[in-house]
Amino acid sequence: MGNGEKEAEFSERLLRHQVQLFGFIYSLVRDMDDADDLYQQTCLALWKKIDQYDPSRSFVAWAFGIARFEVSNFLRSRSRSKLYFSDELNLMLAEAHGEIDLGDVERRLETMNECINKLRRRDQDLLDACYRRSMRVAEVAQSWGRSSQSIHNSLKRLRQAIQECVRRSLSREGLA
Repeated sequence: MGNGEKEAEFSERLLRHQVQLFGFIYSLVRDMDDADDLYQQTCLALWKKIDQYDPSRSFVAWAFGIARFEVSNFLRSRSRSKLYFSDELNLMLAEAHGEIDLGDVERRLETMNECINKLRRRDQDLLDACYRRSMRVAEVAQSWGRSSQSIHNSLKRLRQAIQECVRRSLSREGLA
């Protein structure tokens, strides 16, 4: 496999699992701004380590390992803050994520993408800017002429709408 093909496959896997990766990071820090920053740091770290990725192994497990390292470094630097879980609890949460049935996760991700495609174009553009292009919320707010809080509120509304759409769709399929 050529370098361009490897990068294309890697990019596709990262794109396919971005929400799962962001959710994993958010579950460890429970702060949207910090999760946004850590997601971006993790994506950069993943791209820097592209040559270490073995396509025959689980991308999610590999990405979670790198994310866990990024989060651990972040938590060590913020260890005095009471907003974050202990390292032991973080490790337990990370291990719990590793036990999730990836087949079920794949179906949920497919359903989520279907739900995203049902959104208004402007909402899809906002998700694209914040998650696919990994722009900081402040950058998106500035380029869209809105406040950071407004962007956060829109993202929260969109996540809730997507979550509800996924729940309804999977319920109809008997998977919820």
